Amino acid sequence: MRYFMSIIPPADLKPEDVSQELMDAMGPWMEKNLASGALVSTGGLKPVSEGRRLGGQTGAVVITDGPFAEAKEVIGGYAVFEAPDVEAASRIAQEFLQLHIDSGLIDVVLELREIAGGVNI
Repeated sequence: MRYFMSIIPPADLKPEDVSQELMDAMGPWMEKNLASGALVSTGGLKPVSEGRRLGGQTGAVVITDGPFAEAKEVIGGYAVFEAPDVEAASRIAQEFLQLHIDSGLIDVVLELREIAGGVNI
């Protein structure tokens, strides 16, 4: 089963606030999980100021450039895992969160959800 993990950093976190210690710790974690087949894809996202939001509430497509004032929690990155069950996916996510905690970034929230259906390419 595949799982999607959203990485939600503190609202005031700037890219330069991410320590080199954390970046160095993530390399081996990614290599290990890529080699085992557990990590399918991962990446950070550019700031909301560079994003767009598309909505259809008016009955037509409306495109709004970022930043988005109403955004309270912004996704800073993501990962897709392959795991036999939610417990196994949670263990992988816990390791990832622990890297952040050990590097002093304690206000990160991870949201882990199974991907329903979809197409594997």
